[in-house]
Amino acid sequence: MRDTDLILNKYIESKVLDFKNRVNAYSARKNYSKSFLNSAKELTKSDIVERFNLVKNNLSPNDAVKLMRNLVTSSAWISFSSARYIHSLTNFKSFDNKFDFDKVNYRFFNDLKSRKPIDLSDEEIFKIIYNEVEYAKYHPNYISNLEEPKTDITIVLIPGVFNELFSTPSFERACQHLKTKFNIKYYTPEVNGFDNCLKNAKSLRKQISKYVSDNPNEKLWLIAFSKGGLDSLHYLVDYSEEQDAIVGLSTIASPILGSNSFNKKFIKTLNLIHNFSDSKLYQLIDGKKDILAKEMQKSLSSTFRRPWLRNNHQKLNQNIFYTSIGFSAKWYESHLWMILMKMFIRSKKDNDGVVDTESSLFPYYFERGIKLGILDGHHLIGRRSSFYCQEALIEAHIHFLKYKGLLF
Repeated sequence: MRDTDLILNKYIESKVLDFKNRVNAYSARKNYSKSFLNSAKELTKSDIVERFNLVKNNLSPNDAVKLMRNLVTSSAWISFSSARYIHSLTNFKSFDNKFDFDKVNYRFFNDLKSRKPIDLSDEEIFKIIYNEVEYAKYHPNYISNLEEPKTDITIVLIPGVFNELFSTPSFERACQHLKTKFNIKYYTPEVNGFDNCLKNAKSLRKQISKYVSDNPNEKLWLIAFSKGGLDSLHYLVDYSEEQDAIVGLSTIASPILGSNSFNKKFIKTLNLIHNFSDSKLYQLIDGKKDILAKEMQKSLSSTFRRPWLRNNHQKLNQNIFYTSIGFSAKWYESHLWMILMKMFIRSKKDNDGVVDTESSLFPYYFERGIKLGILDGHHLIGRRSSFYCQEALIEAHIHFLKYKGLLF
């Protein structure tokens, strides 16, 4: 065979392989969008039926508002998922293949399974694990180099400040996936995202203590989103003698070092209302509602958080692990709410729409804090209607922590 024939054959083979990859990517994208839509339909139906059965005999105004909120958010979720699915059927051009098979380091995964030392930083190890899990989620035909993410630990999912705006806690969809597919238990305590950290720490103490009392043989892993991470840190500092059942805390997009958003002119202008705290009208309203959540603002401000962690990090439970991870997104890559946040509360630093990336990781002086790095994403990727693969994020945590010997 002549050289020109060999070159031609290689060219044809490369084009055929490229076409197959494009077809597989199209099929995977379509199937993922369809499964996402089916999940939206099933969860919406069960959620509304459950909510209606709870309130049908005694419908209070508050229950009516919650039911209406569920109907609105569920309708938006299904509409959004339907649009995604229709787009996937007609999108032949897009070819999402960020995963380079030629660069897959199989030795890395063998060492990971054997828990051998890997000459990479924690951030680099986690990123490789996350990319592998995410790719496998989007491409079901791909045979992953990782085993199933199984653990006997119970996840305690602690929501954040925006939780009241949505029907379910952030990242609960991921936890439901783990429960359904891998039989990993999870529990979600109720906290008010607009209360201060001290109050929520007391609430966590009460609820977690009751759960431990009812389930004495279970070990708990706290996964805390946004302000939930701060509430959890206060809980771990203030009630360290009651935490024998807890194995660790993983924070997701938590403003560990506080937020500078409350120092912006827009927020400062709104907060001028507190100058009228002596007025009868202010006291009448504030007796029922915390106007502009001033206690929550104090708990989140960098002027409070930075010295608090510096003064209290040595008081944290010495027998558990701590991990932190953050997100970063351009304004045009964000959810609508996050785009508005970036417009009104601007920051020159990288952020996820709410939290600056540098504030979402444990500082250098907290040596027991494991920093897992910064991923692409905005602050609301944990909502159940998000197309972000939050299942991959939690599974990657499990793989990483099992490699470190911190989960079993």
